[in-house]
Amino acid sequence: MDLDALLRRQHGVLTHAQAVRAGLTEDAIRWRITKGDWTRIVRGIYHAYPGQLDWFGRAHALTLRLGPHAALTMAAAAHLHGVETRQPPILTAAVSGRQVQRLPGTRIVRRDGLATVIRQGLPVTTAPTTVLDLTAQPGVLWREAVHVSARWIHSGRTTPNDLADALAARARHPHRRVINLALTPIAEGVESVLELQALDRVIDRHGLPRPRLQVPAVIPAGRIRRDAEWEEFGVVLEVDGDSAHTGEAARIDRRRDRHTARSGRLTLRAGFVEIEFEQCELAVDIFLTLRSRGYRKPIVPCTPRCPARLLPAVS
Repeated sequence: MDLDALLRRQHGVLTHAQAVRAGLTEDAIRWRITKGDWTRIVRGIYHAYPGQLDWFGRAHALTLRLGPHAALTMAAAAHLHGVETRQPPILTAAVSGRQVQRLPGTRIVRRDGLATVIRQGLPVTTAPTTVLDLTAQPGVLWREAVHVSARWIHSGRTTPNDLADALAARARHPHRRVINLALTPIAEGVESVLELQALDRVIDRHGLPRPRLQVPAVIPAGRIRRDAEWEEFGVVLEVDGDSAHTGEAARIDRRRDRHTARSGRLTLRAGFVEIEFEQCELAVDIFLTLRSRGYRKPIVPCTPRCPARLLPAVS
């Protein structure tokens, strides 16, 4: 075993057994510790580089401590999968079988049937498992569960089918129903809860034609994606989250709408209030816009009080 190569792979961390396999004697190991070249992290695990352990060194120390039947989970796994850029200060891990004393700054749970993969040289829970772990945490609302699922799917780290299979194999999950319902729209391009609600409450419940979602386009300002587009009728619907469409973002959106209009398309915009509290009025606006451009099928009132029931029949 090449000791230098091992230390590079493990960010300066190694076990006593690895040092022996690399050819060091007990005296040689003890001399390095006494001299201060190596620091003992816990019994049998050493840090062989100067200075403080970095995040990856801590992660290697934890997985070496836990042994072969363990993996990093939750935010640590999300970072190693490349979905989260932030390195979480607390390292979370799961281990199957024996109980192991944790290291400072870590949380460890026992779990049977641990499905793992290697990411950046470290064992982590698979992408679908990590999604379900993150969305099952106490305090996570269904909206966040949908957002997290969409983010992982659209990043290419997992697929709707893989997530559905993982969910079916899990005995309990607080958001099982909503995630299952959201998987098909997410696969079609839905990226946020607001978009999902627009598709469900505004479009589907009123019998409006399904638009294409997240349609790529090129405008003078660069490449964009339109949230929803009825291409046959040249109508675009942009769903504006309140936090993402203010200030500079709002100015960019206005410019984008002008460029969209150059091609003869008409842009409708809807935010949280319209989608959450004025679904029927928004559906009527979309319907009448589509009808003005040639759509001839009727709108479907979603309730006996829906204002869509007052619209005249299509001539």
